[in-house]
Amino acid sequence: MLLLLCGCWLIPVGRTDVCVDWVQFETMQQRFDHAGAVLVGNPLKRDGEFRIYGYQANVHTVEVEQVIKGGIGAGPVRVASMPATCGQSYPDGDPLDTSARQLLFLTEQNGEWFTMTPGQGTAPFPAGTPLPFKIP
Repeated sequence: MLLLLCGCWLIPVGRTDVCVDWVQFETMQQRFDHAGAVLVGNPLKRDGEFRIYGYQANVHTVEVEQVIKGGIGAGPVRVASMPATCGQSYPDGDPLDTSARQLLFLTEQNGEWFTMTPGQGTAPFPAGTPLPFKIP
């Protein structure tokens, strides 16, 4: 008999961690369609942290260049970088730990803005690059 197990094995250490099964979008259009807000911006600095799903989420101040979708105003906005789960918060590094111009695909949770997923909540967006999705 062959037994396959997937997911995380967690040893209780006084807290409960959650292993999130993140959606994988096949296209940028799908990211745009599912995001609560989409903007072009430059992360400026790290500005605190939140806990979500039992993990630390780094919060960054992002200078908003353009709001493409959603109810975010002009000027700087605080965005938490959604952590991966079942291990380290950012095994491949925090995607907002950069000063490069980014497309941010955001979701709002408990009154705070987060990148939609750990791996698909941001995309590099150099100046002069056309939008990789259609705006309805």
